Amino acid sequence: MSNREAVILMVVGFVVSALVAPTALAQQSDYVIGSGDVLSISVWRHPELDRSVVVRANGRITFPPIGELTAGGQSPTELGRDLSLRLRDFTRETTQVTVSIEQHNSRSVYVTGQVAAPGRYSFERIPDILQLMTETGGALPSADLSNVSIIRPTATGPEIITVDVNSYMRGQRRTPLPDLRPGDTVDVPSIIGGGGVGGPGLVYIFGQVGAPGAYPAGDGIDLMQLVSLAGGTTPDARLDEVSIVMDGSRGGQVVAKVDLDGVIEHGTATPFLLQGGDRVFVPEVSTGFTGSVLGGVTTVLNWSRDVMSAYLLYLTIDREIDDKEAREATTN
Repeated sequence: MSNREAVILMVVGFVVSALVAPTALAQQSDYVIGSGDVLSISVWRHPELDRSVVVRANGRITFPPIGELTAGGQSPTELGRDLSLRLRDFTRETTQVTVSIEQHNSRSVYVTGQVAAPGRYSFERIPDILQLMTETGGALPSADLSNVSIIRPTATGPEIITVDVNSYMRGQRRTPLPDLRPGDTVDVPSIIGGGGVGGPGLVYIFGQVGAPGAYPAGDGIDLMQLVSLAGGTTPDARLDEVSIVMDGSRGGQVVAKVDLDGVIEHGTATPFLLQGGDRVFVPEVSTGFTGSVLGGVTTVLNWSRDVMSAYLLYLTIDREIDDKEAREATTN
């Protein structure tokens, strides 16, 4: 290789670096750390301090030898700079700290129903519905893409947005698809019927449980049994604002908010059975539907089935359905 060729290659390398590096740095600086994210922290010349940490619900992490500090709300670059300043008191020298995101759990969305791989998906930048469905392996032949639902947690309970993805794919829809937000659940129903999410055989549970996902409903599964099958609740679970989304008898969807904390405390005698297609959402304490704090109960694995039975849940949900049907009758 001649000197001239070497110089040309060097210049090209500098140009490529100048184009690519700002993009990577911009993505790093744009991302805001949130609860649930898994961070990789690397300290230059101090490999004994390197570790992965999870951002807790309150936005804080534990990083020896510093101890606890707030990571939520900062970019990885800002947190790395903060850690570098704090470490000087322990290392007696200025060192570089690099923070990267291993898992973008604070920007997770759920996909349920008629897709190849339903479940939880985390992104640095949340895609649109079509890209999300591609991540799941695509829709199944039984998918009803004209009635896809976005189930969104809000301060007053889940909001349900119905989207005709089929029309959009055919070019019949001019307005863009709704943007997805962290915590959304995209529900792709079945054209066969008998359950709005994934057909008649499955119930879904998401949120603050050990193993969110789909579970066989059989002829019906008790709500508390479902929670137990899902590994119990996490320490951040808020049990007095659990929501159940069901398909109404006259079409549409019914949302019932359930106080499981009260059921656990007082006990009931009659089990409440969830049916195929029902969706259960267990919110987080710090980001729950009303934002108040729940303490005490951290697991349901050892509750007896008699105590777990849910006659109170039946009354709550039955009242929600009656109210909805009464409103529809008045409208019609």
